[in-house]
Amino acid sequence: MSANAKPQSLIEVDDRSPMETLPYWARATNPIVRRHLGLYWRTLPPEFRPVFTITGFWLAVLLAGIAFPFITDLATTVIVVSILVIPAGILFYLRALFSIAAHSAAAMADEIRNNTMELLMSTPMPLDHIFLGKVAAALWRKMDDLVLIVQGAALFGPPLIIMHYAALFPLRETGPLTYLLILAMTITSLLRLVLEPLMFGMVAVGIGAFLPFRSIAITSSVAWVAFYFLLINMLQRLNLDYLAAAKEAASAAAESGLQLANMRLALALGQTVVIELLLPLLLPFLLIQLLLKLLARQLRAT
Repeated sequence: MSANAKPQSLIEVDDRSPMETLPYWARATNPIVRRHLGLYWRTLPPEFRPVFTITGFWLAVLLAGIAFPFITDLATTVIVVSILVIPAGILFYLRALFSIAAHSAAAMADEIRNNTMELLMSTPMPLDHIFLGKVAAALWRKMDDLVLIVQGAALFGPPLIIMHYAALFPLRETGPLTYLLILAMTITSLLRLVLEPLMFGMVAVGIGAFLPFRSIAITSSVAWVAFYFLLINMLQRLNLDYLAAAKEAASAAAESGLQLANMRLALALGQTVVIELLLPLLLPFLLIQLLLKLLARQLRAT
């Protein structure tokens, strides 16, 4: 071995900058993104470690609560703060989503109206990255707000989720199943804060491509955000009413109708899993993939 050779470390250290850890289409240094950002390209990349730390703490509390329920009782003492913080966070989140949808729609509508989309398509950048880059530019404009919203949801969201499900299924009576449902809902609520802004931006890009009139595209995109939240909240509200009715019917059912009441309760629980856990994650993901394919096919055909 040469005397000047440096010993290799057994543990590889990721010494990349935070910006380089992001997908290329999402980086503020990406030319497709930077041309829409202006001064916003100086925004610092999001720091995920505090979110992981906070989420890990709550997951540990919930797992420990399965064996020692008093731990969960102590953790929910911050429920008053959560009741004050989370509604304000929802308002800021909606405001950020409206802004993301508006900027994404405007960016795409301007490309179509100014006949510059063909120039972008002639670059080596894949079409998917061009579309997602326009969404990324809108996300970078609200990145500081989104990071604060995610951190607030990670810190103050779990107590509300615990109280929400504990009202339906008392933790000391139902055991681990309710805790697992709370764990899944906690993770789902944080993943939604990542997927939904991307989905709304992608839908807005699609609207801007098919309606290349800036004001109409912006208005339609903002209306889509409001419609989506109204639809999701209505489904969840109706499902909660159905679940509460099924639970009450199961507890009051006579022995002859107990089996049917339990089947109805099981159906209501399965419906809850689909509406509150699967649908908010699968719908944005599938919609993003569908729009990427439709837009690429449409623009290649024109």
